[in-house]
This record gives sequence, structure tokens and C-alpha cells, in this order.
Amino acid sequence: MSFFKFDETNASTGFELVAEGKYEVVVVNAVAGETGGKKPKLTVDFEIRSDVPQKHQGAKILYNTFTFEHEVAVRIVSSFIKACGFANNHEFKSADDMANQVINKNLNITVRHEEYEKNVDGEKQKRTAAKAKYYNVSEVTPVMQTGGFTIGDDDLPF
Repeated sequence: MSFFKFDETNASTGFELVAEGKYEVVVVNAVAGETGGKKPKLTVDFEIRSDVPQKHQGAKILYNTFTFEHEVAVRIVSSFIKACGFANNHEFKSADDMANQVINKNLNITVRHEEYEKNVDGEKQKRTAAKAKYYNVSEVTPVMQTGGFTIGDDDLPF
């Protein structure tokens, strides 16, 4: 028996920009930090769920930054928190606390393309990134509800 059998149909063809549209995602990374003005921020990475039939399964939507500095920013954060399934009036102690609580939350996002410039060897290059722009409650039942289930001795066949 071999350890690995190569199948060229499974080979990755490289980076592909996630198309604009709606996707079921899971929060795979959330990090609290500070803006340049020393205000709290939250940077979140999403992964397009592989357990849901949709394009771009497993692709990441990276570096989505939330700030808390003004009314519009607070509304955006609130829509993200609501989409994550938190109850109204849920309180977070800090941006770190929020980061810890949103990990592994399932939600539905709308992806839009965003252009930016990046300096490469002293030259400005135009780039395009997929970013989450709108946040909604997931339309798919989670793989496992929180709390799990208990298996006792009576459930075992031996």
C-alpha cells in the first residue's frame, strides 16, 4: 500500500480570485489590534464552507477589518455580530473578547471586489482583493449544534 498516489486532476491550478456573490462561511481567524490612531480594531478571516455546495469551497476571504470609531463602523460591526448569531444586547469585554467569541461562527457574507495599490520593488501595482461587504445569518444548519450530545454506557454495543 502506498502512502500517496498522485492524481493530476486534483492538482491546484493556483490562486483564483473569489467571485463576487453570496457565500456560506466560517470565521477561521479573528485578531484584535489597534488602528494607526490607537483605536481598537478587529481583523477577521473567513473560509468558504466546504460542507455546503457552492463555488470556491475552502477559499479564504482575508483581512476584513472592523473599527468602532464612528456610527457607520458600529453599524457594520453590529450586522456582523448579528449574523454570527449573538443575542441582542450581548456584551463583549474588549476587542480581544470579541475576537475569541466569533471564532468558528457560521454566517452568510456578500463578497465584493476591492482594488488597492501595492508597492512591489518600488513600483505601484494595482491589485484586486475579495472582501466581505455584507453580513447575514447563515441559511444552512450548522454541522453540529453547540453543546453536543452525551453517550452513555447503554449506548455502547459492548
